[in-house]
Amino acid sequence: MKGKVIILEDDLLLATQMCKVLQNYDYEVLHASNSDAFFEELRSFAPDVILLDVFLIGSRLNGIQVLKYLRENFDLNYKIIVISGEVTAAQVLEIRELGAYHLVEKGVNFSINQLLLHIDNAITLKRQEEEHIGLQIEYISLKKQFTRSFPFIGDSTAIRKVRDQLVRLAEADEDVFLIGETGTGKEVAANYFYLNSPRFGKPFHTVNCSVLSEDGIESELFGNVKGFDGKSRKNIGFFEECSDGLLFLDDITSLSLPAQSKILRAIENKEIQIVGGSMKKVNTRLIFASNATLDALADPACLRPDLYYRIEGSVVELPPLRDREDDILLIASYFFTNFSSRYNISDQLNLMELKNILQSYDWPGNVRELKNFCKSITIKEREISNKVILRHLRNKISAQKSDGKEELSRFFAIENIKESTASFEREYIIYHLGRNDWHVSRTAEAIGLERTTLYKKMKQLGINTTEGEHFG
Repeated sequence: MKGKVIILEDDLLLATQMCKVLQNYDYEVLHASNSDAFFEELRSFAPDVILLDVFLIGSRLNGIQVLKYLRENFDLNYKIIVISGEVTAAQVLEIRELGAYHLVEKGVNFSINQLLLHIDNAITLKRQEEEHIGLQIEYISLKKQFTRSFPFIGDSTAIRKVRDQLVRLAEADEDVFLIGETGTGKEVAANYFYLNSPRFGKPFHTVNCSVLSEDGIESELFGNVKGFDGKSRKNIGFFEECSDGLLFLDDITSLSLPAQSKILRAIENKEIQIVGGSMKKVNTRLIFASNATLDALADPACLRPDLYYRIEGSVVELPPLRDREDDILLIASYFFTNFSSRYNISDQLNLMELKNILQSYDWPGNVRELKNFCKSITIKEREISNKVILRHLRNKISAQKSDGKEELSRFFAIENIKESTASFEREYIIYHLGRNDWHVSRTAEAIGLERTTLYKKMKQLGINTTEGEHFG
């Protein structure tokens, strides 16, 4: 079936002829001779095209009144072809203003073949518009889902400035370099950049550069041909996968200077050298991130000067939580609400009463530390109240202020140095795993170990990732 057509026509002979022709051309057709019968059938029939006569004898509404009622009261995407005899210039203007797709004259100039062509074109246009609307709805839905998954919470002056910078750079389709202390939300900022980029909806991948081995960097980023080393399978690199999209290179300063050079060449020339293969053009936009300060980035031993100069104009610095005190209550409220819902815990909170003490703590681990603090309380407590939060926070602050001698005494009590060191190392690793959501790669990066080395130490010390369920 090519489509569905409803005919509102008082001339029964003409309507019968049009019905037969349209049915012969594989259209489903319905005829109504007056406006009341037409509106009774309209929604259930759901036509693609309406063939509408202007002068309807014996009908409560004429064709122009029907057209006006459709425009004001019906939201479906009908294509309306008006078929009429003599109409005035004013009526033609009104018909066009009311959104009719086309006007066909009856009489000696009437051609059924021309009418079929108009109907076919109208249905093609209708389906193209519906597909476009469907894509727009899908696009908006994806944006809403993405915003919920990566909320960029905060209303402080500092964080509003960051969002403004990200939006401007994203809309300009520029590369961006995110810097900030551990836990300040560089991943959230990267996703916010993607959300506001014209490349949203295209491929977006995150690569933690600290876990890339020096030997495998080129294959991972640029890809390789099958069997280039006698055994490897074909691998499509992240640059090619994200061509027309975005590639997030986290901890870019952990890459060696030669590796940075290859990335710079890919940026400058918009082409990559596939390992064991040919050059390939790519159109990949990049997001870089580092925990290093601006001063450290200017050090040639940390970042190649030519790469630094290439992206220094697009640096966005994420402020530590201690510099955005006004956001602490907002962020804590979000985390408590989120975790309480997830773990089905009751919360009775008025965080404004805790404002001073929440803001007096420095939060050295930034938003990540605050998140883990809220999560830990939610897991450990059956009910969350201001009193409960205050108790946990005071314990946390007391531990920070302690000179550490009592904490160390239990390690001093172990006479064997290997056993004492192992005991300390185990607690140290568990502590930092907790601060990093038990994300092994991220923890390894934070404490200066290779991911594989950290896995080995965890195995040696009997640390299982399932322990993270009891820590926060």
